[in-house]
Amino acid sequence: MNTDKVCAIILNWNGAEQTLECLRSLEASGSLPVVVIDNDSRSDDYQRLLDYMASKDADQTLISTQEEIGHQVARYSYCLIKNNGNHGYAGGNNVGIDYANRAGYDYFWILNNDITVEAGALEALLETLHSDPRCGFSASVLVYADNPEIVQCVGGGTVYPWLGKTKLIGKNAARSQLAQLDLPAPDYLMGASMLVSRRVIEQVGLMDERYFMYSEEVDWQRRAAVRNITCQVALNSFARHGDSGSTKGKSHLFHYYRNRAAIMYNRKFHSTACCVISSLALASITVLQNSRSPKNIRYGLKGISEGFAFSWR
Repeated sequence: MNTDKVCAIILNWNGAEQTLECLRSLEASGSLPVVVIDNDSRSDDYQRLLDYMASKDADQTLISTQEEIGHQVARYSYCLIKNNGNHGYAGGNNVGIDYANRAGYDYFWILNNDITVEAGALEALLETLHSDPRCGFSASVLVYADNPEIVQCVGGGTVYPWLGKTKLIGKNAARSQLAQLDLPAPDYLMGASMLVSRRVIEQVGLMDERYFMYSEEVDWQRRAAVRNITCQVALNSFARHGDSGSTKGKSHLFHYYRNRAAIMYNRKFHSTACCVISSLALASITVLQNSRSPKNIRYGLKGISEGFAFSWR
């Protein structure tokens, strides 16, 4: 299958080692243009990316900034963009997607930097997109990096707005048993390894940067659904994900941003009653899950409060 119209998008923030591993896995799978966006990392972390880019063909490599890339339309095999601040998941990725769109690519493969792609992952994503003219998003099956025979998530998850929570589909299932499982269609696809068509950008726009982290891909796909653009899991596309998928050991900032985004999403798409009940439910869940970490509780409750107070006007 022709992959010439695909550009990979990888966001880095103080994770150069993982980003380089992701790049190497892409290179092992074939030749593919890659845009790396650095979300204002530490100077030593960014320098590692610069050193890597310096080892590539200078004529096919672009080193740019967020301000400069807005004037670029030429294609390069490798592109490194340094953002002028940490703009979060949506804001950081949007810089790369916007450039790749102007450069004329038809598909944008958004990858978390802790992803290692398996052979054939991209081809399966493209095949899924092409199987349905309405499909604008396709996502890989995520497996654990340290145990790739166990599924982390079959592409996406189910949203429970009244709880302010989501649940990953197929979590901890045996990879060998996927074909035998009766799994529900996902409410959303995870953005860890997700292929997006140009039609989404043209008809829906980019991700909403006001979330900063979490819920932005759910919001994006919901806005697309209004325009009859669907999302599907590519069951033959596999990517190894470094995240354990557990809240155990998550920082206070995880609980803050995750809760804030969940309530912001409900404020935008659901009733006031849903927002009130989900805020109370999420507060209870946060306290129960973090009984030994007052800091996580404090920041989790702060996120709920700020999400409820957020105005979309």
